[in-house]
Amino acid sequence: MKAANDSNDVPTAEEIRAAVEHIVVSSPFRRSPQLVAFLRFVVESALNGKAEYIKSYTIGVEALGRGECFDPQVDPIVRVEAARIRKALASYFAREGAGFPVTIEIPLGSYVPVFRHRKYHRSIAILIAILTRTLRAVRAPSQAKHSRLFFFPARRPPRTRESRVELGRSSTG
Repeated sequence: MKAANDSNDVPTAEEIRAAVEHIVVSSPFRRSPQLVAFLRFVVESALNGKAEYIKSYTIGVEALGRGECFDPQVDPIVRVEAARIRKALASYFAREGAGFPVTIEIPLGSYVPVFRHRKYHRSIAILIAILTRTLRAVRAPSQAKHSRLFFFPARRPPRTRESRVELGRSSTG
């Protein structure tokens, strides 16, 4: 069964469900039943051909257990959980699921998942994880000295005339 993708390289429904089973037992999802419920709901809806029903209201009511009076304009739970699930999926596919052949993404601006067979190049999830680690290290430079988060050498400060004189190399001499 094909899901909502433009690509011809779409995994089968069985492959996608197997990926979901691996994802929900991973560390980013294990302690969050809301993330698991959100992921299962959007994936099953897409696989069952009901992608047009994957909206804030239906996710809030059917996946997250909000009542019939749930108003997504007032209660941001779906948007908050969508941001968490995107981050958790990126983390999973950058670490535990790095070798898994199927990827699941929930693109910004939509709650409809995208399923792909993994290519042999770095996926966007891995690049996001590298960027996130690098930005954390830049924000906390005192901790960056003790970690191996940088993938490039640190720049040396430019030498000034005073530093050359201190080293015994006068520029006039």
